[in-house]
Amino acid sequence: MLNIKVEDFEQVEVLASEEFDIKHSVLQAHDSLSRYSNESQFNHCEFNQDIWALYDETEKNKRYINYECLTETLLKKVKFDLKTIVKCWTATLIDKGLAAVTIKGKVNGLLQIATISNGFTNDLLGSTIKYIENSTSRQRLSLCNSVLNFLDYFPSADDAGIYTEGIWNIKSKTEQKQGIRELPSSQDTLKFSMVVEDYFKNNLSDENYRKYFCIYLWWNLTTIIPLRISEFCDIKRDSLIEEEDGFLLKLPRKKQNNRRVQVIDSILIPNRLAKAINIYINSTDNYGSSSTLISYLSLPFQKRYLENKLDPEAFDSKIFLYILNEFYYEIVCKKYGFKIMEQEEVKIAEHNLDLEKVINRKIRPNDTRHFAFLNLMTQGYHPVEIARLGGHVSIYSQYHYHQHLEYWVDSEVLELMLKFSLNQNIGQHTKEIFDEKEFKKKFILRPSENKDVRIPLSIGYCTDPNQNCKVDDHVFCDAWRISFEEYKEKADIILKKINDKENMTKQLLQNLKDLYQIAMKGFKEGLYSEKNVLFNRELIETSKQLKHSLYQLAILKEKVTTNE
Repeated sequence: MLNIKVEDFEQVEVLASEEFDIKHSVLQAHDSLSRYSNESQFNHCEFNQDIWALYDETEKNKRYINYECLTETLLKKVKFDLKTIVKCWTATLIDKGLAAVTIKGKVNGLLQIATISNGFTNDLLGSTIKYIENSTSRQRLSLCNSVLNFLDYFPSADDAGIYTEGIWNIKSKTEQKQGIRELPSSQDTLKFSMVVEDYFKNNLSDENYRKYFCIYLWWNLTTIIPLRISEFCDIKRDSLIEEEDGFLLKLPRKKQNNRRVQVIDSILIPNRLAKAINIYINSTDNYGSSSTLISYLSLPFQKRYLENKLDPEAFDSKIFLYILNEFYYEIVCKKYGFKIMEQEEVKIAEHNLDLEKVINRKIRPNDTRHFAFLNLMTQGYHPVEIARLGGHVSIYSQYHYHQHLEYWVDSEVLELMLKFSLNQNIGQHTKEIFDEKEFKKKFILRPSENKDVRIPLSIGYCTDPNQNCKVDDHVFCDAWRISFEEYKEKADIILKKINDKENMTKQLLQNLKDLYQIAMKGFKEGLYSEKNVLFNRELIETSKQLKHSLYQLAILKEKVTTNE
């Protein structure tokens, strides 16, 4: 669970906007564009020019982006340098390794809405929303994704959150109709998690340690604290501070003036993570000076990129993405035997595949930020506190994450069902873990520690001699067991219990979502603010009930749902 000092939430009055570090963002953009332009003689992306050319490898032609629509007349209506910030944002899209046609589509979509809304002015919200709604389904989703991605990058463009809220509502309705999944499946996530947990238990070669430590740190840090991948890469070399109550990690969050609220810029991290960071720093110091925690110069492949990198002392998201792809190729696939296959490919080769060894989608660098937000929600944090932890300017940015709470609940159940696997060496026992017969034998019908105790119940039997059961229904107790024969006989009764528990879990989830909606719409009022003890108690209590219901559901599913 996330450990945050009480002082972090003291003397905070109102949620407000954080200042955008324009100088740092421009420097990063210049660095990214310089590397990108050097990749191909056909790429021409000069930051100070308004027309950029991106070479499309597939079509073998150029894709152009034209910023001239952001005219001086429009730019005078906004209180920030919109054109510069849009160019910085475009550079982050290039850093992600997206195709030229995709980048052009996203940027053009944003430029279109920025122009129609006169730089996201309040009085043009209605006409802008109507314009998006009147687009085709595909165009509508594309526009929503482009604008919301930009507003997450630079939330100050929508201080009141009105564009964020309105566009998220459109996106949510469109996705529901099309059945679009934005995040990787929970199965894909858990498979990756198990590989990471196991791989870094081993004694790695010096080269692999230096190359892949950033994956270990990213996975263990950004799944509990919502960091953008750019923020993770920007964590400074001297960011770890030892205090009396543990280790503080300083985050690269921008400072605010005295009238603005400080977002959380340091967190207490587990001692094991702090120890791992210190060992990494000590082992990579001799490779040269590094301004960032992750040493670029220590990477075993850095010489290939050094001449194109403006700041060799800084690690960045472009390099991280390259390493993440290498980790999937070298470790997830080659070492652990998984295959990366799209759903359509799986359908074609379904009969010749071990589906448990298939991953449909890789985890992307910013997916973990989603996981962290969802984790905070299911812990009952107030939306204002979540915004501070996530470095959000606007509380309304959280509309996005509400859409995925059901996904996280599914992940929670699966994680509990597979919790045993995290304590095993899956490099040696992968087949055993994913083998259904072994799963049944060891975990569904697993023997009790009290082998001689079998106290009969109306369904199954109890293995606790004292029957110290703390649940209303025995099937949700750790001491409950059932034979395979009896399960087949009473499967309909047990499945009904599972369905009832699933319905209860869904209702609790909806209750939690409703509370978050109330808080987001009324957080400025005393009754729903983060300082209201009663409201916060209701949030925490609802989240506890949800967690408890999930745990009981997982226990029951762990024991019976894979029986046939």
